[in-house]
Parts: sequence; C-alpha cells; structure tokens
Amino acid sequence: MEDQNGRSPLGTPAGTADAPRDDRIAQIISEFSEVFAFARSHWASYAQEVDSELKGVGMMVLQLVFKKGPVTATGLGQMLDMDKAVVSRQIAKLRELGLVDAEPAAEDRRVVLLTTTPRAVELLERIRARWAHAYHERFADWSPEDLEGLREGLHRFNASAHDIRVDGPAGRCTRGHAAE
Repeated sequence: MEDQNGRSPLGTPAGTADAPRDDRIAQIISEFSEVFAFARSHWASYAQEVDSELKGVGMMVLQLVFKKGPVTATGLGQMLDMDKAVVSRQIAKLRELGLVDAEPAAEDRRVVLLTTTPRAVELLERIRARWAHAYHERFADWSPEDLEGLREGLHRFNASAHDIRVDGPAGRCTRGHAAE
C-alpha cells in the first residue's frame, strides 16, 4: 500500500520501523469510515421519519445539542467542523420543527444557548432504542469482553481529542453551564 514515492497512506516512508503501525492505523481509519457510513445512513433514515425536509446532518446536530447542550451554534460548528451557514440552517429547521429551543444566556444576553425540547428528547429516546437494536444485531456474536475492549478503546480514543474551546462570550457561557 505505497504511492509512487514509496510512502504509506499516512505519508511515512515504506519499510520504516513504523510501517506496521502505520498500516494498522490506516486500516483503523478505513474501519472508522465504514462506521461513519453506517451511522450516516441511519441518521438520514431517522431524519426522514421526523420530517421530509430534515437531513441526516440535522439529526447529527440535534444529537449534539442533546448531548452537549446548552451549546452555541458556534460551538456546534466547531465540534462538527462544519460551516457556520450549514449549522445555522440545521438549527433553524430544528427550531421550526419544535426540536430545539434557543434562549439568551443569563450571563450575556448576546449569546444564544441551544437545548433540546421535551419532544426532541422523547423522539431521540425512541430513535436510540431502534438504533441500539441495529447495533445489538451487529454485536450478536461478540463476547462481553470484546464489547468492553471496544468501549474502552473508543473512550480512550475520544478522550484524547482536544477539548474545543470557543473564545469570547459564547465560550464563557457554555463553559459556565457545563460546570453546573
């Protein structure tokens, strides 16, 4: 798996001591891509059930608001590495559907904090139950030890990501709410 310059997909020269590790990491990246495709197809399917105009990215935004809220649109854009306009359109659609509330932060009224509505929480709980069923099917022949190893590894991987901090009033307000 080398390019014409003798480099692995991760850019290290082939044949170096790190080549087996680099190959494993390339394979892990490939596996993550398949997981993302599986998740995206489910998000898109569930989004269509909520509303024909809602897209899979809208479900991703809704899920993040649920998990990380109260959160700002800027914070969501950074977490998802998405353009502000895309995030704003999704939030507008979610608000229109009665799934997300937007309230000024008590600390700074210029900052708008997003939270999920009770309707969204109920909807997400139903979707998570169905989504869990899809995962249960995929994990049917995994041992409890296999599952725990995957959970620990993913947790460790996710915990190693840098904490995204938003500067300015929005960052201060969301950090203040997270500490409560």
